[in-house]
Amino acid sequence: MTVFNALVIPKICNAVLRSYQNSWPRDLVSLYVCSPLDFHAQTMNWDCGYRNMQSMISSYLNHDSTVRDQLFSSGILTIPTLKDLQNRIENAWLKGYDQIGGMQLEYSLYDTNKWIGATEVVSMLRSCKVRACVADFDFTAGQCDLNTMVQIVWEYFESRCEFRKKNKPDDQCIDSSFVAPLYLQHQGHSRLILGVEKWADGNIKLLILDPQMRRAIQFHQRTGDEANILRQGIGTHGLNSKSKYQIAYLAEKSLYQTESDFSKIIVDELRHPRLRFI
Repeated sequence: MTVFNALVIPKICNAVLRSYQNSWPRDLVSLYVCSPLDFHAQTMNWDCGYRNMQSMISSYLNHDSTVRDQLFSSGILTIPTLKDLQNRIENAWLKGYDQIGGMQLEYSLYDTNKWIGATEVVSMLRSCKVRACVADFDFTAGQCDLNTMVQIVWEYFESRCEFRKKNKPDDQCIDSSFVAPLYLQHQGHSRLILGVEKWADGNIKLLILDPQMRRAIQFHQRTGDEANILRQGIGTHGLNSKSKYQIAYLAEKSLYQTESDFSKIIVDELRHPRLRFI
C-alpha cells in the first residue's frame, strides 16, 4: 500500500474567520465556528476518513486539555500517521469495541486501502476512553429529514459555544473556547462540519470542509471569502442529494471514568423524535 503525504494547512478556521471579519454578510445573523484545527487533505480516493481523523485529533491536541491529556495517556502525543490510525482501530476491535464494524471489515485494516467511517472513528476514540458518539440520520425511514439534521447541528454548536461564553464572560466563543468539529459521513465519503450560520430569513447553513485535494488547493491559494467554499444549506445539491448520514461527535462529558461493555457497543446516541446531543 502506497501512502502519500497529505497537504497540511495549519489552523484553517482562522482563515475562515478572517473572511468574516473582512466582510461580514449583511443578512448574516449568527455564526458559530469550531476551534482551529489543522487541515489534512485527502491524497487517495479511499483515505478521506483517516484525513478527517487527523484533522479532528489536531483540534483535540491543540485545545481541549482533558481530551488532550487522555490522548497523551493513550500514547497519542502528535498527529498519528494513516498507518498508526489503522493499527489503533484494529487494537480497538481487539479490545471489544464495535465488533459488528470489525466483522464487516474482517478485523483487518493495517496496510490496506479499506475505507473507514464514523463508527471506526468512534471506536478508536472510545478505546482511548474519550467519550465519542455516533448519531444516525436516515431520511428514508420517515423519522427525520435534512431539516432536522441541520437543526441538530445548529443546536450542537450553539449550545457548546454559549456554554463556554457563560463560563468565560470576557471571551469570544470563536476565539477562546474549545468546540470540537463534527465528522460527517455519507455513503462513499466523509467531511468535517466546522460551524454553522443563521441568516435573517431563518435559513441555517453548515460550514463543511471537504478533505479532497482541490479544496485544499483552493484554501491554500485563496485570499478572499473562504466561507463561500464551505457554505452549504438545505438547498445545496451536495448536501441534499444524500438520504443517510452519520455524525461522530464528542459528548459533553468527554471522558469515560471506567471502561464498560456498554461503551464498546456503537449505537445511535440520538433518539427520534426527541433529538438532542447528550
